[in-house]
Parts: sequence; structure tokens; C-alpha cells
Amino acid sequence: MCLTGSRQDFPLQSFSSGTALRMYAEMLESVFAPGEIAELWITFPDPQMAKARKRLSGTRFLSLYRKILAPQAVIHLKTDSLFLYRYTSALIELNHLPVEVRTEDLYGCGWEDKILSIKTFYEKQWLSRGKQIKYLRFSLGEDIPLTEPDVEIEKDDYHSETRYMNSHLVHGNKAIRNN
Repeated sequence: MCLTGSRQDFPLQSFSSGTALRMYAEMLESVFAPGEIAELWITFPDPQMAKARKRLSGTRFLSLYRKILAPQAVIHLKTDSLFLYRYTSALIELNHLPVEVRTEDLYGCGWEDKILSIKTFYEKQWLSRGKQIKYLRFSLGEDIPLTEPDVEIEKDDYHSETRYMNSHLVHGNKAIRNN
């Protein structure tokens, strides 16, 4: 299953290796039975730097995922946001959640994985701008209440592609900042 932060609902798309579903995360319990999901992918969500309750890797949503995930289920977070990566890492550490993989530079760390080597259209855009892709693979462990980390994390200079292109002159493959 792939979870995005989109506000649009799309029909369920089935593939031989799984299902992709785009919907409000709050509605997951109405679609999946308890313990039905073995693997959850959160790919390039909005980091929600101002609102912890809206972060797809925050305690609110992890508690919701826990209801539909199988006991040994894995959560994958793939992001260009250093803020979201550090926030989620702090949450994982504070709550003693089991971590399988943690890297701030997925493509520069030398670790190879057939699935993770697939780059989306937007991911290629982030990489072309010099952003490193961060990746976490963890599970939720025991069914205990989760605590939000109380840490200061530097915010990203996070911009959508449209905003980025409107603020830069593009010459060939080089972007020059407009003043």
C-alpha cells in the first residue's frame, strides 16, 4: 500500500505486487481491517512543518496505522525533507521503535535495493536540484501510546516545483536564483 498526502480520492489500483490507494489517511480504518496491511509506504509527503498533527509520520497517524497494520508490518518513509526525516527519527528514538534502515542520503550511501532504486518523476526533480533523498524503514513495535518528540528541528527551504521554477531562471540545466 502506498499512502500519499493528496486531497483527491482515486480508485483503488491493483498490481501483481500490491495495491496503491490515494485517499485521506483518516479514512484507512474504513477501507482496511485490523492487521490487514503488511507494508506501508509514505512517499514524499508534505512535511507539515507548522502542524505536527498533520504529519503523516506523526504520532496521530502512526496510531491510526497501527490499527490496520499486521503485527510485524514495516513502514517506509521516503522524503526529500530533512525536517521530516529528523522529526520522524526523533519520534522513532523517543518511542524506542525498531528501525531497519535509516539514511539521509539514499543514493549516496552505497546501499542497493531494487525497489528503492526506482525514482519517481518528482524524485528526479528533487535530485536534479541537489536534494538528497532520505529513507527510513521501521516498525511500530509494541502497542503502547506514542509520544511526540519535543525537539527543535531546523525547517526546510521547502518549495514545490512550480514555486521553485517561478523563483529561478533556468538556463540549460542550471537554475539561477531571481532576486
